[in-house]
Amino acid sequence: MNANPPSSFYVGQKVTCIDDRFPPAIIDWCDSLPVAGCVYTIRAIQPGHNSFTGHRNLGFLLVEIANPASSWGCEAGFCHYRFVPWLDVCSETERTHVVEPVQL
Repeated sequence: MNANPPSSFYVGQKVTCIDDRFPPAIIDWCDSLPVAGCVYTIRAIQPGHNSFTGHRNLGFLLVEIANPASSWGCEAGFCHYRFVPWLDVCSETERTHVVEPVQL
């Protein structure tokens, strides 16, 4: 489990996905999912709950992924524990030589 407390994250922050093992039922409310090892940008942070465990959590909406509104009337966020701050996992070379993704 991710040791970073929810308070260590902020909107606009680059994060790396470290857990992309989602239950199959997630396809009911998400068209796209984060992939482990990929870098994302937090576009919003919202309170939420895990539909499978019932536990409350903090969810991230990501710039690179936009899903349709769920049956709850809003876009489902991804639990904060699935991410770490990007600079925590990259080398010094990666920090100084960032390559932006290409739009296709």
